[in-house]
Amino acid sequence: MDVHVQALEECARQALRVKNMLDFGDAFVNSDVTAPHGDTKSDVFGELEGAGDLAAKIDAVWESVRSELGEGRNRLTNVERALGQVASNFRDAETGSGA
Repeated sequence: MDVHVQALEECARQALRVKNMLDFGDAFVNSDVTAPHGDTKSDVFGELEGAGDLAAKIDAVWESVRSELGEGRNRLTNVERALGQVASNFRDAETGSGA
């Protein structure tokens, strides 16, 4: 049964690894591009009609990206914990059965 526990633990480690890849700020590391801070200014679009609406839509997209990455991180944290608990339960069962 130890092989199964090792597989569960490896899955948990991979869930943690992927979770750590979903950090919004890390997406901009080693890049000339910086993460957006604050609201997008409509004047960046010059005299474009609807520039304010466009800026608001851009902000909504960035917020959605942040939110989705956060949800992904939370779910992967839950996966990691659940796999750890299952592995622990297997070990406890082995110990209890004298195996």
